[in-house]
Amino acid sequence: MKNFAVDVTTRQFSKKGEDICGDAVRVVRTSDSTIIVISDGLGSGVKANVLATLTVEIAGGLFQGDLSIHEIVETLVATLPICKWRNIAYSTFCVARIYDTGQVTIAECDTPSAIHISKKRPRVVVGEECQIGDKTIRESHFRMQPGDMLLFFTDGIVYAGVGEGLPMGWQEEGILEYITERIPLCANDCACLAEAVIQQALDYWVGSPGDDGTVVCAKYREARLATVITGPPADPGDVHRMIHDFLNQRGTKIISGGTTSHLVADYLNKELQIDERFLDTDLPPTAILPGVDLVTEGILTLNRATEYLKHGLLQDKRDAATALLDLLLQADGITFIVGTARNPAHQNTGLPDSIFLRRRVVEDLADELRKLGKEIEIKYY
Repeated sequence: MKNFAVDVTTRQFSKKGEDICGDAVRVVRTSDSTIIVISDGLGSGVKANVLATLTVEIAGGLFQGDLSIHEIVETLVATLPICKWRNIAYSTFCVARIYDTGQVTIAECDTPSAIHISKKRPRVVVGEECQIGDKTIRESHFRMQPGDMLLFFTDGIVYAGVGEGLPMGWQEEGILEYITERIPLCANDCACLAEAVIQQALDYWVGSPGDDGTVVCAKYREARLATVITGPPADPGDVHRMIHDFLNQRGTKIISGGTTSHLVADYLNKELQIDERFLDTDLPPTAILPGVDLVTEGILTLNRATEYLKHGLLQDKRDAATALLDLLLQADGITFIVGTARNPAHQNTGLPDSIFLRRRVVEDLADELRKLGKEIEIKYY
C-alpha cells in the first residue's frame, strides 16, 4: 500500500468569446508516480483545444508504455506539428512526474516556470536548459516533502491584465508574490489555492480574458488509508489473528457485519452501542464501538454501497451505505480483510443469491473503487 499520494486540482477559463478552453490537462497515475501533462494550444477556441488535447493524449499514452520522461519529451518534440507561418509549435507543453518517494522531474517547453510551494518561501522552479531536436527544454529535478505543492499555469495567467491596467500582465513575479500572501489563507489546500489564482487572474482581465487560462495545483501528502473487516474467518482458530491484523492497520477502521462486530467487541472487551443516526432507513443502522471509526451491517450495506457507486446517489440520501462511502472515498488506499466462513443468517431468506457471496460483493465494491483511482488490497481468512 502506498505511503504517499498526490492531489491534483485544475481550474480553467476560456478567452472572451470562446466556448471552450484552448488549454488541456491530463493526469496519469502509475504504480509509482503521478504524471501531469499541461498543454497550451496555439490560438484559442476549438482548434487550440484540439491541438492541446492531442499533445496531452500523446504524452499520457506514452507514459502507459513506461517510457522515461526524457524519451516522452523527445517523442513530443518530434511529433508535434510546426506552424509554417510563425515557425512555432502548434502547442506548448509541460510534463511533470511526481514519484511516490517525493522525487520530481519537470520538463517544460515554451511554458511558464512552475512554482514549488514548501514550508519555506515559495520559489520559481529553475531548470537547466537542454536541447532536444530543435527545441530548448527546461528540465528540473528536486524532491518534495509531505505537504509541499506545485503550481503550474499557462500564458493566460501570466499575461492577465494586459491592456487592463497591467502593461506587462501579472507576470511570474506577481503570481509568486500573490500566492506567498495567499497560502496561509488557504491552509495549504491545493483546491483553494488554484481557485484563488484563477479568480485573481480573471479580476485582472476584468472578466474579459484576452487568452485562455489554466491553473493546476498538485499537493504531495501522506496517503489516507482505510481498512474494512467483514465476516468471520473460515477457521475459528484464526479469529484472533484476523482481528489483530485489522486493529494494527494504519488509518480509518471499519467493521461491516453483525457477527464480525461482536467478535471485535469481544476481542477489545468493549460494548457495542446502536448509532441512532440511521434508524429510519431501509438498511440496518450503524453501531458505535470505541476504537473503530464505523460499524455497519455486512452484506446488505456493502452491496448497497456498490449500487450507489454504479448508479449514483439520490439527492440527500443518508444511510449506513453512504456513511461507509464517506470514509472509503476519502481514502487513497483501502484494505479489505474478508472472512470466508459461511453465514447461516443468509440461508432461506428469499433474497438474491448474489448478496450471499461475501467475497463476490467485496470484489464488486473493490472494482468500483479501483475505477475511482483507489489502491485496493484484499486479504482472505
